[in-house]
Amino acid sequence: MELIVIRLVSLVVIALTYMLFDLLNNRNIPAAFAYGSVAYGLLLTILYLTVHLIVISVSIAAVVFVIGYLVYRMGMLGAGDVFEFAALSLVLPIQATPLISRVPQLGIPFIIAIFIGSGVSALVLVPLYYLPRAKKMGVNIAKQVPNKDVLKALAIGVIYLIFIALLIIRLGVKDYGIALLVVMALGSVAVTLFERPITMSMARNVSVKDFEEGDIIAFNLMSRNQISALKRKLRNFDRLITRPLINEMKKKRVTTKVPVYKQAIPLAAPIFIGTVASILLGNLILLLLPI
Repeated sequence: MELIVIRLVSLVVIALTYMLFDLLNNRNIPAAFAYGSVAYGLLLTILYLTVHLIVISVSIAAVVFVIGYLVYRMGMLGAGDVFEFAALSLVLPIQATPLISRVPQLGIPFIIAIFIGSGVSALVLVPLYYLPRAKKMGVNIAKQVPNKDVLKALAIGVIYLIFIALLIIRLGVKDYGIALLVVMALGSVAVTLFERPITMSMARNVSVKDFEEGDIIAFNLMSRNQISALKRKLRNFDRLITRPLINEMKKKRVTTKVPVYKQAIPLAAPIFIGTVASILLGNLILLLLPI
Protein backbone atom coordinates (compact mmCIF):
# COMPACT_ATOMS: atom_id res chain seq x y z
CA MET A 1 0.00 0.00 0.00
CA GLU A 2 1.44 3.38 -0.98
CA LEU A 3 2.29 5.75 1.85
CA ILE A 4 -0.24 8.37 0.69
CA VAL A 5 -3.01 5.78 0.93
CA ILE A 6 -1.87 4.90 4.44
CA ARG A 7 -1.96 8.60 5.33
CA LEU A 8 -5.49 9.09 3.98
CA VAL A 9 -6.82 5.97 5.68
CA SER A 10 -5.09 7.03 8.91
CA LEU A 11 -6.80 10.44 8.77
CA VAL A 12 -10.22 8.83 8.57
CA VAL A 13 -9.49 6.22 11.25
CA ILE A 14 -8.05 8.75 13.71
CA ALA A 15 -10.92 11.23 13.18
CA LEU A 16 -13.50 8.43 13.41
CA THR A 17 -11.99 7.06 16.63
CA TYR A 18 -11.96 10.50 18.27
CA MET A 19 -15.61 10.93 17.26
CA LEU A 20 -16.61 7.53 18.69
CA PHE A 21 -14.86 8.28 21.98
CA ASP A 22 -16.60 11.66 22.07
CA LEU A 23 -20.03 10.18 21.38
CA LEU A 24 -19.85 6.89 23.27
CA ASN A 25 -17.46 7.64 26.13
CA ASN A 26 -19.14 10.72 27.60
CA ARG A 27 -16.84 13.04 25.64
CA ASN A 28 -13.78 11.62 27.39
CA ILE A 29 -10.77 10.93 25.19
CA PRO A 30 -8.34 8.47 26.85
CA ALA A 31 -4.98 10.14 27.39
CA ALA A 32 -3.20 7.09 25.98
CA PHE A 33 -5.06 7.42 22.68
CA ALA A 34 -4.56 11.20 22.47
CA TYR A 35 -0.80 10.88 23.01
CA GLY A 36 -0.66 7.79 20.81
CA SER A 37 -2.37 9.54 17.88
CA VAL A 38 0.21 12.34 18.00
CA ALA A 39 3.06 9.80 18.26
CA TYR A 40 1.65 7.95 15.24
CA GLY A 41 1.48 11.22 13.34
CA LEU A 42 5.12 11.88 14.22
CA LEU A 43 6.03 8.43 12.90
CA LEU A 44 4.35 9.15 9.57
CA THR A 45 6.13 12.50 9.48
CA ILE A 46 9.51 10.82 10.00
CA LEU A 47 8.70 8.43 7.14
CA TYR A 48 8.96 11.38 4.75
CA LEU A 49 12.70 10.76 5.19
CA THR A 50 13.35 14.33 4.06
CA VAL A 51 14.54 16.91 6.55
CA HIS A 52 12.72 19.73 4.73
CA LEU A 53 9.34 17.96 4.83
CA ILE A 54 9.83 16.78 8.41
CA VAL A 55 10.59 20.34 9.56
CA ILE A 56 7.52 21.67 7.72
CA SER A 57 5.24 19.00 9.20
CA VAL A 58 6.49 19.42 12.77
CA SER A 59 6.35 23.22 12.48
CA ILE A 60 2.73 23.17 11.29
CA ALA A 61 1.76 20.77 14.09
CA ALA A 62 3.56 22.92 16.68
CA VAL A 63 1.68 26.03 15.56
CA VAL A 64 -1.61 24.10 15.59
CA PHE A 65 -0.92 22.79 19.10
CA VAL A 66 0.09 26.17 20.53
CA ILE A 67 -2.90 27.99 19.03
CA GLY A 68 -5.19 25.13 20.03
CA TYR A 69 -3.91 25.22 23.60
CA LEU A 70 -4.49 28.97 23.83
CA VAL A 71 -8.05 28.53 22.52
CA TYR A 72 -8.52 25.68 25.01
CA ARG A 73 -7.41 27.94 27.87
CA MET A 74 -9.99 30.47 26.68
CA GLY A 75 -12.65 27.79 27.21
CA MET A 76 -13.57 27.49 23.54
CA LEU A 77 -12.07 24.09 22.70
CA GLY A 78 -11.59 20.74 24.41
CA ALA A 79 -8.14 19.34 25.21
CA GLY A 80 -8.91 16.24 23.13
CA ASP A 81 -9.73 18.42 20.13
CA VAL A 82 -6.31 20.08 20.39
CA PHE A 83 -4.55 16.70 20.29
CA GLU A 84 -6.76 15.58 17.40
CA PHE A 85 -5.94 18.62 15.28
CA ALA A 86 -2.23 18.19 16.02
CA ALA A 87 -2.32 14.50 15.10
CA LEU A 88 -4.21 15.11 11.85
CA SER A 89 -1.78 17.85 10.82
CA LEU A 90 1.15 15.47 11.36
CA VAL A 91 -0.44 12.65 9.36
CA LEU A 92 -0.86 14.89 6.29
CA PRO A 93 0.75 18.33 6.58
CA ILE A 94 0.25 19.35 2.95
CA GLN A 95 -2.34 18.03 0.51
CA ALA A 96 -1.49 17.97 -3.20
CA THR A 97 -4.91 17.44 -4.79
CA PRO A 98 -8.20 16.16 -3.32
CA LEU A 99 -9.64 12.87 -4.51
CA ILE A 100 -12.75 14.30 -6.17
CA SER A 101 -12.42 18.01 -6.88
CA ARG A 102 -8.78 17.77 -8.10
CA VAL A 103 -8.41 21.48 -7.29
CA PRO A 104 -4.73 22.36 -6.59
CA GLN A 105 -4.29 23.20 -2.90
CA LEU A 106 -1.53 25.79 -3.48
CA GLY A 107 0.67 24.42 -0.70
CA ILE A 108 -1.80 25.48 1.99
CA PRO A 109 -1.53 23.29 5.13
CA PHE A 110 -4.11 20.52 5.06
CA ILE A 111 -5.19 21.29 8.61
CA ILE A 112 -6.63 24.60 7.40
CA ALA A 113 -8.92 22.68 5.05
CA ILE A 114 -10.01 20.58 8.05
CA PHE A 115 -10.66 23.72 10.12
CA ILE A 116 -12.86 25.16 7.38
CA GLY A 117 -14.67 21.89 6.67
CA SER A 118 -15.30 21.33 10.38
CA GLY A 119 -16.60 24.87 10.78
CA VAL A 120 -19.04 24.53 7.89
CA SER A 121 -20.18 21.17 9.23
CA ALA A 122 -20.78 22.64 12.69
CA LEU A 123 -22.79 25.52 11.21
CA VAL A 124 -25.15 22.93 9.72
CA LEU A 125 -25.26 20.41 12.57
CA VAL A 126 -25.72 22.78 15.52
CA PRO A 127 -29.06 24.40 14.56
CA LEU A 128 -30.44 21.18 13.04
CA TYR A 129 -29.81 19.26 16.26
CA TYR A 130 -30.22 21.81 19.04
CA LEU A 131 -33.28 23.78 17.93
CA PRO A 132 -35.55 20.69 17.98
CA ARG A 133 -33.88 19.71 21.26
CA ALA A 134 -34.63 23.13 22.76
CA LYS A 135 -38.24 22.84 21.67
CA LYS A 136 -38.55 19.39 23.31
CA MET A 137 -37.15 20.86 26.52
CA GLY A 138 -39.99 23.38 26.53
CA VAL A 139 -37.90 26.39 25.57
CA ASN A 140 -39.97 29.11 23.92
CA ILE A 141 -37.55 29.73 21.06
CA ALA A 142 -39.17 32.93 19.78
CA LYS A 143 -39.13 34.55 23.23
CA GLN A 144 -35.47 33.64 23.75
CA VAL A 145 -34.26 35.61 20.70
CA PRO A 146 -33.21 39.12 21.81
CA ASN A 147 -33.42 42.03 19.39
CA LYS A 148 -29.64 42.40 19.28
CA ASP A 149 -29.33 38.85 17.93
CA VAL A 150 -31.96 39.61 15.27
CA LEU A 151 -29.94 42.62 14.14
CA LYS A 152 -26.68 40.64 14.18
CA ALA A 153 -28.23 37.81 12.13
CA LEU A 154 -29.69 40.31 9.65
CA ALA A 155 -26.31 42.00 9.26
CA ILE A 156 -24.58 38.66 8.67
CA GLY A 157 -27.19 37.70 6.07
CA VAL A 158 -26.74 40.99 4.19
CA ILE A 159 -22.95 40.65 4.24
CA TYR A 160 -23.20 37.13 2.81
CA LEU A 161 -25.57 38.31 0.06
CA ILE A 162 -23.21 41.11 -0.94
CA PHE A 163 -20.23 38.75 -0.85
CA ILE A 164 -21.99 36.13 -2.98
CA ALA A 165 -23.06 38.78 -5.51
CA LEU A 166 -19.50 40.12 -5.79
CA LEU A 167 -18.08 36.64 -6.29
CA ILE A 168 -20.59 35.87 -9.03
CA ILE A 169 -19.97 39.17 -10.81
CA ARG A 170 -16.19 39.32 -10.41
CA LEU A 171 -15.11 35.68 -10.40
CA GLY A 172 -17.96 33.79 -12.00
CA VAL A 173 -18.26 31.33 -9.14
CA LYS A 174 -19.67 27.96 -10.19
CA ASP A 175 -22.95 26.53 -8.94
CA TYR A 176 -21.37 24.31 -6.26
CA GLY A 177 -19.49 27.33 -4.93
CA ILE A 178 -22.71 29.31 -4.65
CA ALA A 179 -24.40 26.33 -2.96
CA LEU A 180 -21.57 26.16 -0.42
CA LEU A 181 -21.88 29.87 0.37
CA VAL A 182 -25.66 29.61 0.74
CA VAL A 183 -25.23 26.74 3.23
CA MET A 184 -22.66 28.78 5.17
CA ALA A 185 -24.92 31.83 5.12
CA LEU A 186 -27.98 29.94 6.37
CA GLY A 187 -25.96 28.19 9.08
CA SER A 188 -24.31 31.43 10.25
CA VAL A 189 -27.64 33.28 10.37
CA ALA A 190 -29.36 30.43 12.25
CA VAL A 191 -26.57 30.04 14.83
CA THR A 192 -26.45 33.81 15.43
CA LEU A 193 -30.21 34.29 15.55
CA PHE A 194 -30.89 31.35 17.86
CA GLU A 195 -27.69 31.51 19.91
CA ARG A 196 -29.49 31.78 23.24
CA PRO A 197 -32.02 28.91 22.82
CA ILE A 198 -29.28 26.73 21.32
CA THR A 199 -27.05 27.45 24.31
CA MET A 200 -29.93 26.77 26.70
CA SER A 201 -30.36 23.31 25.21
CA MET A 202 -26.62 22.62 25.66
CA ALA A 203 -26.21 23.88 29.23
CA ARG A 204 -27.35 22.85 32.70
CA ASN A 205 -27.24 24.89 35.89
CA VAL A 206 -24.88 23.04 38.22
CA SER A 207 -22.92 23.71 41.38
CA VAL A 208 -19.28 22.92 42.02
CA LYS A 209 -20.06 19.35 43.10
CA ASP A 210 -21.05 18.58 39.50
CA PHE A 211 -18.13 20.43 37.89
CA GLU A 212 -15.69 18.44 35.80
CA GLU A 213 -12.26 19.69 34.87
CA GLY A 214 -12.39 20.89 31.26
CA ASP A 215 -16.09 21.85 31.38
CA ILE A 216 -16.98 25.25 29.92
CA ILE A 217 -19.26 27.81 31.58
CA ALA A 218 -21.89 29.40 29.31
CA PHE A 219 -21.12 33.06 29.96
CA ASN A 220 -23.78 34.17 27.45
CA LEU A 221 -26.47 32.78 29.78
CA MET A 222 -25.16 34.84 32.70
CA SER A 223 -25.56 38.54 33.37
CA ARG A 224 -22.54 40.82 33.57
CA ASN A 225 -23.25 41.38 37.25
CA GLN A 226 -23.22 37.63 37.94
CA ILE A 227 -19.92 37.17 36.13
CA SER A 228 -18.33 40.20 37.81
CA ALA A 229 -19.46 39.08 41.27
CA LEU A 230 -18.00 35.60 40.85
CA LYS A 231 -14.75 36.98 39.42
CA ARG A 232 -14.38 39.23 42.46
CA LYS A 233 -15.02 36.32 44.78
CA LEU A 234 -12.98 33.69 42.91
CA ARG A 235 -9.50 34.39 41.60
CA ASN A 236 -9.63 31.43 39.18
CA PHE A 237 -13.14 32.01 37.83
CA ASP A 238 -13.29 31.98 34.00
CA ARG A 239 -15.04 30.21 31.13
CA LEU A 240 -12.85 27.12 31.46
CA ILE A 241 -13.39 25.04 34.60
CA THR A 242 -9.98 24.08 35.95
CA ARG A 243 -8.85 22.09 38.97
CA PRO A 244 -7.72 25.27 40.80
CA LEU A 245 -11.20 26.78 40.29
CA ILE A 246 -12.92 23.65 41.64
CA ASN A 247 -10.60 23.54 44.66
CA GLU A 248 -11.06 27.27 45.32
CA MET A 249 -14.85 27.04 45.18
CA LYS A 250 -14.86 24.07 47.53
CA LYS A 251 -12.47 25.79 49.92
CA LYS A 252 -14.57 28.97 50.00
CA ARG A 253 -17.79 26.91 50.05
CA VAL A 254 -19.22 28.67 47.02
CA THR A 255 -22.29 26.69 45.95
CA THR A 256 -23.64 29.15 43.37
CA LYS A 257 -25.08 27.34 40.37
CA VAL A 258 -23.83 28.42 36.94
CA PRO A 259 -24.78 27.29 33.41
CA VAL A 260 -22.25 24.73 32.18
CA TYR A 261 -22.12 23.10 28.76
CA LYS A 262 -23.03 19.54 29.68
CA GLN A 263 -24.77 18.63 26.42
CA ALA A 264 -22.61 20.53 23.93
CA ILE A 265 -22.09 19.05 20.50
CA PRO A 266 -19.05 16.75 20.43
CA LEU A 267 -16.68 18.76 18.24
CA ALA A 268 -15.10 15.52 17.05
CA ALA A 269 -18.25 14.89 14.97
CA PRO A 270 -17.89 17.96 12.71
CA ILE A 271 -14.10 17.41 12.71
CA PHE A 272 -14.68 13.92 11.29
CA ILE A 273 -17.03 15.29 8.63
CA GLY A 274 -14.58 18.11 7.90
CA THR A 275 -11.70 15.64 7.55
CA VAL A 276 -13.56 13.43 5.08
CA ALA A 277 -14.79 16.47 3.12
CA SER A 278 -11.23 17.83 2.97
CA ILE A 279 -9.85 14.53 1.68
CA LEU A 280 -12.48 14.45 -1.06
CA LEU A 281 -12.88 18.15 -1.92
CA GLY A 282 -9.87 19.89 -0.38
CA ASN A 283 -10.02 23.40 1.03
CA LEU A 284 -13.64 24.45 0.50
CA ILE A 285 -12.67 28.11 0.08
CA LEU A 286 -10.56 27.19 -2.96
CA LEU A 287 -13.70 25.83 -4.61
CA LEU A 288 -14.90 29.43 -4.82
CA LEU A 289 -11.88 30.57 -6.81
CA PRO A 290 -11.40 30.19 -10.59
CA ILE A 291 -8.43 27.84 -10.29
